[in-house]
Amino acid sequence: MQISFRANIAETIPEKYYSPQSKSNTVAILGSSKQSDEILKYMDMCSNITKAIVLSGKNIVHGCGNSGIMGSAYKTGQEYSKRDEQNKPLQNLAIIANPLWGDEDLENCIPLTTTNSEAERIEKFADVADTIVVFPGSVSTIQEAATLIAKNYYGKPENKKQVILVGKEFFKGLTTQYEQLYKSGLIKCPPEVLYKIADSELDLLNLIDETKTAK
Repeated sequence: MQISFRANIAETIPEKYYSPQSKSNTVAILGSSKQSDEILKYMDMCSNITKAIVLSGKNIVHGCGNSGIMGSAYKTGQEYSKRDEQNKPLQNLAIIANPLWGDEDLENCIPLTTTNSEAERIEKFADVADTIVVFPGSVSTIQEAATLIAKNYYGKPENKKQVILVGKEFFKGLTTQYEQLYKSGLIKCPPEVLYKIADSELDLLNLIDETKTAK
């Protein structure tokens, strides 16, 4: 199974997905790959936002799970995506974990590549999307958010991403920490330069549509 799985996915992301046009036209969606009562409202929000993104002509890229935030993004993406002649959903892109989680549906997305670690996976998302939306999730989601914020802080201005954390209350601890870092002089720019907070679908859609001013 693993041999045939890898045979159907390029070892590296196809070059066209690295183009500035493709990256500006792609929104990464990160968050929990598991369902819980606490994130049901965010799953609904993710589904609605994904539908709006895809119908606007943009691509989404996600981790290809079938539950939680990942499942909401995947299922909505494949439902509303444009299709090619082979009925492949052109706008529903995925970066696949290796080893497999076990709940992937590789037939209704375009798997861009595999990754062997969480650190590598974060890099791949940043490689193909200029806007990265982080919904609530578990330990890996917090790692993803912190890594992306650090990349915005230490990276070149032209490489900054539009990082959007969804859920003011959920990410309260994380945002409080960055505010403390700024007040203590340990980071030299206000946290809102490094990421934005969205607490409603309207907030999120407006931020996704914004021209990035951090560059």
